[in-house]
Amino acid sequence: MRGWAIAAALLLSCSLAWGFPVMPLVSTPAHPAYLTAVPRLLAAAEGRIWVALSDCRRYPDRETDPLLAALVEAAGRGVAVRVLLERRERKPLGEQLAAFSYLDRPGIAVAWDPPEVTLHSKLLLIDDWTVVGSTHWTKSALEFSLQVDLAIRSPALAELAAEFFRWLWSGDLTGVEAELAPGDWPTGATLPLFDLPEAGIHAQVLPRMLARAQATIDLIMYRLAYYPQYPDSPSNSLVDGLVSALQRGVRVRLLLEGGEDFPDLAEANRFTAAYLSLYGAEVRWAPTGLTAHAKCLVVDGRDVVVSSANWSYYSLARNVEAGVAFLDAPALAQVLDRAFQTLWREASP
Repeated sequence: MRGWAIAAALLLSCSLAWGFPVMPLVSTPAHPAYLTAVPRLLAAAEGRIWVALSDCRRYPDRETDPLLAALVEAAGRGVAVRVLLERRERKPLGEQLAAFSYLDRPGIAVAWDPPEVTLHSKLLLIDDWTVVGSTHWTKSALEFSLQVDLAIRSPALAELAAEFFRWLWSGDLTGVEAELAPGDWPTGATLPLFDLPEAGIHAQVLPRMLARAQATIDLIMYRLAYYPQYPDSPSNSLVDGLVSALQRGVRVRLLLEGGEDFPDLAEANRFTAAYLSLYGAEVRWAPTGLTAHAKCLVVDGRDVVVSSANWSYYSLARNVEAGVAFLDAPALAQVLDRAFQTLWREASP
């Protein structure tokens, strides 16, 4: 029954026409769109704020306080606030404990996720608004990174996000399965990519998005991993999808994180970039000093995916992730494409 419920929700979502407010939040150190918009949404909340974050920290100089304080203020005026946080370490970092302690007060229900679950989502549910994307609540994410998020006002999508959050909050994800509805996607479909371990929603949707490409694929990605030694890895099917697009004449541009401070990340991205370059992909690296943490795909200036999920094995197979795909949404794609063009000009070949 639990698996059927997710499948039914996804079937419902595929019938939604894209006709509701969507606020793209492309954040850079010079233009902190997330930090400007999200506190305002939190301040306007009337009924509920539910948050599931991969990382949340509080610092002595209070860089994240505009977000944390907005939760406290909302709880003080009677909004139902729940906060679920990833506990990566047996002993969380001091800044993570400081954020937990700051929120652990009357009116706010705050909890760590189960240790066997990797909560990698950056999901906010604010009344009828759903916020998904790449931004977690840390200094590096808010001040030194390129992030892409979407704030979407849709009661139907918010209810699906709420159902997803309730499963996460329960801590019991055993036996939960998810499948996309069979058949062709309708024009203007909105697909919530609310992914649980082994569910593989991203791994089902993204190859089909790439297969739709006729002219262009633009991708901003923090980790893009190809594993020749593990042919069944779901990220391999995405790399293969990019190769197939290149072979049929699609222009593919990849803006990747260089990973200067993370050798494993740098090696994975450079290996995959070299492989795709052999087939004609154009690759550029985020400028030094800017972390390209976004996970954003635009196909043919029409189809869009914004998510928390990297294109790597763990993100696509093992993590809890949250994103949204929009089909036939040229207005949204145009906004993201303009941001991509600006970043592409500033990036390093």
